[in-house]
Amino acid sequence: MKKTGIISEYLPWLLIGMGILAIVMISIFVLKDKGISLIEQIKNLFRMR
Repeated sequence: MKKTGIISEYLPWLLIGMGILAIVMISIFVLKDKGISLIEQIKNLFRMR
């Protein structure tokens, strides 16, 4: 029987999640430096403008 560890099954998903989290954190810092509120950007996305 071939046993694989639980980390080998979920490692790609963990890496994708950590990558997305890093992108979100970097974008928050960039938008904060420019004076643009992240909440306003999210509101504009849902307004479809």
